[in-house]
Amino acid sequence: LAMFDADDAKRKSLARNDYGSSLRDGAALVTLASETGIVKSEAPRLVNVIAKAYLNRTYTSTQEQAWMLLAANALQDQSKATKLSIGGNPVTGSIMRSLTVEDLAKGLVVTNDGDSGVDAVISVIGSSLVTEPAISKGFKIERQYYTLDGKQVDLKSAAGGAASLKQNDRLVAVVKIESDEASGRVLLVDRLPAGLEIENPKLVDSGDVKTLPWLKSAIASEHTEFRDDRFVAAFNLAPKATEQSNENNGSDEPDANGNIALQTPAASAAAASASVAYIVRAVTPGKFIHPAATIEDMYRPERYARTAAGTLTITSEKK
Repeated sequence: LAMFDADDAKRKSLARNDYGSSLRDGAALVTLASETGIVKSEAPRLVNVIAKAYLNRTYTSTQEQAWMLLAANALQDQSKATKLSIGGNPVTGSIMRSLTVEDLAKGLVVTNDGDSGVDAVISVIGSSLVTEPAISKGFKIERQYYTLDGKQVDLKSAAGGAASLKQNDRLVAVVKIESDEASGRVLLVDRLPAGLEIENPKLVDSGDVKTLPWLKSAIASEHTEFRDDRFVAAFNLAPKATEQSNENNGSDEPDANGNIALQTPAASAAAASASVAYIVRAVTPGKFIHPAATIEDMYRPERYARTAAGTLTITSEKK
C-alpha cells in the first residue's frame, strides 16, 4: 500500500514494459482486495489513493480505464449501504442517470442521508464548438505537402490557416514526429479534410515516388491504416537493442524482492523521430475543415501533440 502513496507524478514519468502505472496497479489492488476480502479494512484507504491519483491526471490509458472499471465493479457491494436523496426522493445503492440540458437548467439536488462520506463525480462527454489549438507535450508534430515531383506546397490549412486546391490536384502528405525521449508505443493519426481522399497507398509503400527521399524513415511504422477519413500509423520508438535487452532480462516480471524493472528515459537515446508519407487527391469541391493531426503515447497519454486545424477550399475544374 505504501507504494501507491508515493508521488504518482514521479512514477508516471517512467516507461514500463508492462504498460502499467501506479494508477493501474492501484486499481488492480483495489479489485483484488474487494473481491477476496483479505484486506477489506484497507479498501477505503486504497480507494482514496486511487481517486487522488486519478484527479491528478488529464488523460488515462486504456489499461488504467479498464482496471478502474473492474475496481468500481468490485466495490459495488459497498455501495449498497449508501443512502441518498435525489430531488427529495430516497435512493438506496448505486444509481446511474443521464441528464438533459433541460434537467440541468432546472437544477438537481443530491443529499447524502448516510453516515459515511460519498464522492460526487460528474462526467461530461461532447465535442468542442471551436477547434483546439496546437499543443506539444513531449512530442512535436509537423505536416507538410509536396507535389509528386518534390516541390513543397505551402498548404497553410495544415498549420491552422486557410488554403485552396483545385479538383484532382494530387499531393504527397508528409507527417514528421519528434519525441523528447526514445521510448514508448505511439499512435499517429492524420485526419483528412472531407474533400480529400488517400490515393493508392501502394505507390508510397513501393517507393515509386523516388523524388521524395524522406519517404523512408529512420524508424519504420509497425502498423499503418489508410482509411476514408484518416491516415493512421503506429510506432515503437524504443531502440531495438533496448527492446531486446528488456526482453532478455524479463524486465516486466518481478524480481526476487517483488520489484518490476523500469525503463527510464535516461536508459535510452535522448530523442527519436519518424516520418510517414502518403498521396492524397482533391476530389470534392467545397469548403472543409482541415482537422488536426495528433500523436500520443498509448500508455502514457499525458504525452501527446496536436497540430492546429485550418480551412481547405477545393475549387471545381469547371470555369
